Amino acid sequence: MILDKLRAYGKVVVRVRSRRVPDLLRLLAKRPAILVGMSAYETALLASGRVETRLKTLAQIKAASLIGCPF
Repeated sequence: MILDKLRAYGKVVVRVRSRRVPDLLRLLAKRPAILVGMSAYETALLASGRVETRLKTLAQIKAASLIGCPF
């Protein structure tokens, strides 16, 4: 199933980058319905035309800087 392949890929990517699987990824691996719902929500947010692309990018950079993530 495609969700199984997606979960396996996500685990490999996260383990290579951080050597530990985050709690959110573990939750999503156990609850595929939540993964599908969250993915649909995120996709709809990114694809919506109500907010300018420039503003979305600025929001992503600000959120990344608030949590200490290199963007």
